[in-house]
Amino acid sequence: MIVAEGQRVRLRRIVAGDLPQCAPHQYSLSIQEPLTDLPRVTAVFRETGFWTDDAGAVAIEADGRLVGTLQYYRGGPGFHGYEIGYLIHDEADRGKGYASEALRLFGDLILRERPKCHRLQLIIETWNDASARLAEACGYAREGIMRRAGYSSDPPEDCFLYSRIRS
Repeated sequence: MIVAEGQRVRLRRIVAGDLPQCAPHQYSLSIQEPLTDLPRVTAVFRETGFWTDDAGAVAIEADGRLVGTLQYYRGGPGFHGYEIGYLIHDEADRGKGYASEALRLFGDLILRERPKCHRLQLIIETWNDASARLAEACGYAREGIMRRAGYSSDPPEDCFLYSRIRS
């Protein structure tokens, strides 16, 4: 099921055939757990289809193939919006504009389908210059630094907080 389409990419719901390609990438389908074990990924897919009111994931397709994933999830109980994560799986597919178009399309989709969502946010590790530039190109504003908020290293890295608001 296609949920959004642009010039370079289209976003669609995750299907069972995507799971082997997605499983090697930590946190690409859910923020709740890494989901790198294929039997566990399959079980969660059967339970939720990776789409609920408070969290979900979509496939990024380009050139007729799966190139990455995007996900949204509730940032916290008092938070009137969602946090978004994205990943282009293969380094050879990065830098081609897939992620920026996908992030724009996904943000527009969430804001259109969820009128009570007033804020989208990205948490980007401070060393990740490419993601910071991508966020800014997609209309996200840097709000500050979240100390020790990263999840890809121990101890956690400092992260920039970016937001896009409805207005």
